[in-house]
Formats: sequence, structure tokens, C-alpha cells
Amino acid sequence: MKKILLPTDFSANSWEATLYALKLFKDKECAFYIMHSLEPLVSAPSTAVSSKRANEAIIKSRLNESKLELKKELEKIHELPKNDKHRFETVIAHDYFLEAVKTSVKKLDIDIVVVGTKGASGIKEMTIGSNTANLINKQTCPIIAVPQDALSNDMSEIGFATDLSISNYGHELDLLKEIATSSKSKIAAVHVINKKGDLTTELLAKLQALEATLKPLEMDFYLITDVSVEVGTRVFSESRKLGMLCIINKKRSFFEKLFSKSNSKSISSHLNVPLIIFNHESFK
Repeated sequence: MKKILLPTDFSANSWEATLYALKLFKDKECAFYIMHSLEPLVSAPSTAVSSKRANEAIIKSRLNESKLELKKELEKIHELPKNDKHRFETVIAHDYFLEAVKTSVKKLDIDIVVVGTKGASGIKEMTIGSNTANLINKQTCPIIAVPQDALSNDMSEIGFATDLSISNYGHELDLLKEIATSSKSKIAAVHVINKKGDLTTELLAKLQALEATLKPLEMDFYLITDVSVEVGTRVFSESRKLGMLCIINKKRSFFEKLFSKSNSKSISSHLNVPLIIFNHESFK
């Protein structure tokens, strides 16, 4: 049974991420943990809590409100068509978002985190919410980041952005293979280099390793040259109208460049495709 964590801030985007997860894993036995992080109070001088009693009252009020909102989330889920393969639990974590996710993943033995890319406090100019971006750079288990309006995506093709740096994938891409198989998706792998030229013998060997790992899935390969990796990947994703884009993230490098403000301005305001992100450390 898959254990899937669904962090929520009770925003519309968080709810869409939940619906997306239920749809994506509709044929799988899953335990979904709907988690809300109740972050510690931070008091500014002008709003400082004047007494321990007042502080306790605020904490209790926030906790009750969170419990009520989680109950509403469950009620909305139970209003959906029933899926006997799915069960649900709610979790309140008394910590900051990143630590709350980290602790929950470890404590609950979570396999996948599915999160919306922009919560209630999202800034329109940013490509991805800061909480989600930080989570992707910190967490080791696979993450699926879901943008707004992703439920209707055509899943006939899943993109795979690769720098062809991995020789042995082991079973780390099993999740991608499961999703592609259940969605009847073809894999479109893309390698972008910022100069003209062909693949070296070493890179060709690593491409063959990727093809072997993904078998029996059908995979097409695209080589884009003479453009930056970030721009090439974004243009590829948008032009092909991918159902998802898979990224193996190297901390604080490719991902941050791909979703930086400067690149979003030069290409588009955002990349409206769900991302499945694996941590590069898992392949070592």
C-alpha cells in the first residue's frame, strides 16, 4: 500500500492537489495522510502576547480551527465517488512547514508527497510557492508538485528532463513507470546542452541505461542544443503540452534555475504542468 502525504493550507490549490492525487492513484491501494502544519506563533513587538493565558487561548483557538478545517476536507473527500482502495487520515503537525513534512515523512513512512505549487499566500510573479520550492530542495522522497488547473491535463505524454549523469537508476524510477503505465503515457526524454554538438559515447551509454530502466515503456528522445538548459526544458515542456514533467533534482542547481523569476519572465509567467521530482541523492 502506498503512503501518500497531502500537505494542506486549506487553499483551493491544496484541494486541487488532493483531487489530482486521488485521480492519479485511483487504481492503487493508498493511505492518504492529509497534513496541516500549525506553525509556532511569532509575536512582533506591536502584537506581543501579553500573558501566558492569552497565548494558550490563541493556540487552542488555532488548533480547533485547524481540526475543523481538516474535518471539512474529509467531508469533501467523502462526497466524492467512493474508492475502496483509498483510506484517509488527518494529521496536525505543530511545527514549521518544512520540518512538519520531514517529520511526518519519517514517522509515517511516507512514499510520496503531493503538494500544490501555490498556496493561499502565493505571489503571482513567482513560478512556484516558496514552501514547495524549499520542500523540493530538502526532501528525499519523491514529490509531485501540482499547479492550478492540472486535473484536465492530457496524460498521453510524460516529459523526462535529463542531464544524462546517471548510469544506474536501480528501482528509483518505479513510481514514474507506475504512473506512465496506469495513464498509458509515452515518455518523452529531453537532454539540453548549451552548445552545438552530438552526444558523446559516454552520454549515449547513459541514455541506453535510461531506456533499459524504463522498459517496457515507449520512450522517445530529443536532443536540444545551443540553448540554456533551463530555457530549452521550459520550451520543450510547453510546446509538447506534456501531462507531467519528471525532473531529477540536484539541490540548489537545475530546479532553482528552471523556476527562477528571470527565466519565467523570458519564457512565460509559469510552467503549468505537474512535476514529479526525484532527489539526485537517491540514485547514488
